[in-house]
Amino acid sequence: MPPLLPYWGKVRPFVINLKEFIAKPLPEYSTLAGSEYYTEALEVLTISSPLSFENKWIAEFWSDDHPGLTFTPSTRWISITNQVICNELPSIEKTLETYLKIGIALTDASISCWNSKYLYNLERPESYIHKVFNKDWQPLFHTPPFPSYPSGHSIFGAAASEVLTSLYGGDYAMVDHSHEGRDEFMGTPRKFHSFYEMAFENAFSRIPLGVHFRMDCEEGLRLGFLVGKKVSAFQIFKQDYSSL
Repeated sequence: MPPLLPYWGKVRPFVINLKEFIAKPLPEYSTLAGSEYYTEALEVLTISSPLSFENKWIAEFWSDDHPGLTFTPSTRWISITNQVICNELPSIEKTLETYLKIGIALTDASISCWNSKYLYNLERPESYIHKVFNKDWQPLFHTPPFPSYPSGHSIFGAAASEVLTSLYGGDYAMVDHSHEGRDEFMGTPRKFHSFYEMAFENAFSRIPLGVHFRMDCEEGLRLGFLVGKKVSAFQIFKQDYSSL
């Protein structure tokens, strides 16, 4: 497939200084047994052989990799935000602040992520597994056509969850109904006790799906939380409406 968004990392962000939001350098690439790449690729292979019911549910629930069928991985967090707004019915000021900060956070997170993706150009687990373990292995869904590190899903979830946590609290429990009623994949609603819990499960989902190494997800989370904190600190109104 053609490379997706190779120049998106050059777009001007809203709030962050892009030079300060670059993924950490990768360890030296290796196919040797015991190396970090070998170990993490083996984790992907082991989890998927076979997938447990729970891991398959998590993988499909968070995937959002179906063009024309689902929203995108970033706008999944708009769906989650919509549910929060419908549940809480906040003031118009807080509603506007919520959507504005979520939009900025997702945009800046995506720029930071894609800038780093094409800086490091790390192959996907599928390519590594074919070379080292099993040339016939396939991920649960197709491998996206852009570099693996860091994980886009992970950075989107962390950035959005940080913003939502700052506005609605660290123990906000909710059921995500984003894919309720779908029969093309396992979209049965899942219950969460916080936005952070959602972000961490979203990041983990990429491993059983077979499209990311653990290092991709962990670095995506780190960057995303930093972006979310930066956006959350941005004062939009002269008056503080966050407690309304």
